[in-house]
Amino acid sequence: MGERDEQSSVDQGAVGPGQVEPRLQAVIDAMATLRRRCPWSSRQDHQSLEKYAREETDELIDAVEEFTTEPTPENRAAVIEELGDVFYQVLFHSALLDESSGHAYGHSLGAIIDGLEAKLIRRHPLAFTDDSGDEMASLDDVEREYRRIKAEEKAAVRDEGRTP
Repeated sequence: MGERDEQSSVDQGAVGPGQVEPRLQAVIDAMATLRRRCPWSSRQDHQSLEKYAREETDELIDAVEEFTTEPTPENRAAVIEELGDVFYQVLFHSALLDESSGHAYGHSLGAIIDGLEAKLIRRHPLAFTDDSGDEMASLDDVEREYRRIKAEEKAAVRDEGRTP
């Protein structure tokens, strides 16, 4: 990893494709500092972080199960903490992607957010249609449409020679 100056991927005015909301900039900057100044963080790579991603996901699942069983403020706080730990894994891996491609920190995270937003809208056309007002589609219609869209996406990926 080379020396990096303080980097900002977001012009505080407008947020475009592949960029993140200004609200996320502080955590992106903190990640950049860790990569630059923390001996443990600076030595990590995708492979070394894999075990932590699994552990944090398992801890989130446990916290959600506890909250579902007993929805106390303490259990809610535990879910929030574990969501933060899982988000840290996403942030860390996206920072590694930025470093390997020469992009400013936050670029890959912005692409992740953009991709997720597009996927949510693409896979849920009944919820995002302009002509439905505030009416909710039936569960059967939603599930049928979702399966159709997923099948189309898999077929398109297969046609391109990639795995989904």
